[in-house]
Amino acid sequence: MRTLLVPQLPWKALLALLALSFALPSPAQAQTSAKTQTKAKAKKTKAKKTKAKTQEKASPQEAKSPEPAKAPAQEAAKAQAAEKAPQAEKAAEAAKTSTPEKAPAKAAAPQKSPAPQKVAKPESEPVPERPMSVVQAEERARLSSRMRVGIGLDLFTEKSHLSGAQAINASRTDESFDYNSHTFLAATLSMSIPAPVLSDRARLGGAVRLFGNYSASGNRSFGFGLLNQAFVTGEYGLPVANRMEVVFGGRAGLSMLLPGRDFSKEIDRLQIQGVDVWSVPRVGWLAGLSVGGRRQMNEHIHLRADLSAQLDKTYLFATTQEIEGLKFSKDWSTTALRLGFTLGAEFSL
Repeated sequence: MRTLLVPQLPWKALLALLALSFALPSPAQAQTSAKTQTKAKAKKTKAKKTKAKTQEKASPQEAKSPEPAKAPAQEAAKAQAAEKAPQAEKAAEAAKTSTPEKAPAKAAAPQKSPAPQKVAKPESEPVPERPMSVVQAEERARLSSRMRVGIGLDLFTEKSHLSGAQAINASRTDESFDYNSHTFLAATLSMSIPAPVLSDRARLGGAVRLFGNYSASGNRSFGFGLLNQAFVTGEYGLPVANRMEVVFGGRAGLSMLLPGRDFSKEIDRLQIQGVDVWSVPRVGWLAGLSVGGRRQMNEHIHLRADLSAQLDKTYLFATTQEIEGLKFSKDWSTTALRLGFTLGAEFSL
């Protein structure tokens, strides 16, 4: 029988389509192959860039002027370091890319400080009143710590004696006599500061007493001249009442007599006779005690009154010499016991 050509053509076409479908890749495989190719290209470009960077970094070192020839060991070490540098840079870049940077943590919101609690103030306790004796002691200590300047008027009386004799060879003439002061007033200027020990009660200082023209009266009148005294003082104040204290004191110092009147005439007479005597001030010593009271009027003024007893001795002549074959000597000195009453004031600075 004769075969028909028409049915055979479709069958062959179907076989050809099946063979073509197996030969061509599927769309998913085509997409995966395209992705792998792009990844491979990206890796190649990245490797080229890193090589270019390493070459740029290494180029400045190569572009430097050639250094003088070094030892083979140094050149080898330098070559090893240059080889290791690109590897270390690559490892650092790989570590940076592998570890993504962490986002900075949000700053914690500041906590509101709690409102301060009101503390109840304790009721102020009443300050206890200090005893009056303590207050007075503190005030006395404060006032005693200042320097004081004083002035006083002295009323005095004395019992004095001039011991004197003049001798020429064996002939001796007694010229002694007792006398009282022709005046009864003297002025005193003083200054005092707290003592190092017991400074709130004890004080040390100095004073000057001016007698003016000192002369004898009584059975025999004789003018000595200007008598002045300078001495140091020490005193201790014992509180006895409000702003009142008893003061015990002592003094010691020097006296100085400037020749004048009858005494100056006697010096001139002896000089005319050839006796070596000078018209210079005569000196002596003094010592005394006192007791009195002192009252504080205000912060700067104190009033005081004192009774005193004082012993003075002044040397007027003490010469011995030979004049024209004659032995001449003359000795004069005065001794005075003075009792006085002083009214004065002290001013705190």
